[in-house]
Amino acid sequence: MRKLAYILLATCLLLSISSCKTVSNSNPNPNPDSVVTDAEGIPKETNDIYSLIPSGWKVLNKEEKQTLVEGDLNKDGFNDVGAVIEEIKSQTDEAPQRALLIAFGNEDNNYRLSIIADHVILKADEGGVWGDPFDSISIDRGSLVVSHYGGSNWRWFNTYRFRYQDNDWYLIGATTGEYFTGSATEEEANEQDYNFLTGDYIIKKTDESGKQKTTHGNKGKKELIKLKDFNPENINLYEQ
Repeated sequence: MRKLAYILLATCLLLSISSCKTVSNSNPNPNPDSVVTDAEGIPKETNDIYSLIPSGWKVLNKEEKQTLVEGDLNKDGFNDVGAVIEEIKSQTDEAPQRALLIAFGNEDNNYRLSIIADHVILKADEGGVWGDPFDSISIDRGSLVVSHYGGSNWRWFNTYRFRYQDNDWYLIGATTGEYFTGSATEEEANEQDYNFLTGDYIIKKTDESGKQKTTHGNKGKKELIKLKDFNPENINLYEQ
């Protein structure tokens, strides 16, 4: 009887082990929907573009302006995303910080974060009497284009063009201008346009009589400014 009992016990143990192995092999990943994240908890790849936004931030909400755009930015045939994001803050005297987020899409309809640039998008209180200076974000000829407009009697505007090349983001073009509303229109503004890929520039100036003079030239090619280093307050673009 004792020998039979040992045989039965051994059989039960073998069946139990076999059963456990079967369950383990049937589900090698106990959480197949888990997402790999970076040190800040942002997914490295996801089908939800909003999950790439850092905690405490959101896509800028401006009813009259488009703040999220889609298009192919890295020339792989799949739609990528550019978005203006803004820090979520409680009621304070300071306007919340803003940033430019860019993510690449792939054939699986997933996205991976490319860059979050902190110094591209002006805050709501940086437009002078005009108010919030954010004007637009768009994708044009494979580049991401950001524009601002502001001022009071003296109006100003700027447009910056960024392109992904050589595995990084670079400023490849800039247009800035200003005009006095008491004597000129935006079409008559003094304007500077630079192509940093070629070194070409176009400068338009309007004299007191309203006559506009246009000057073309070339400053030669120089090292491009990376998007991660871009800050118009600290960089003289036209010395590049």
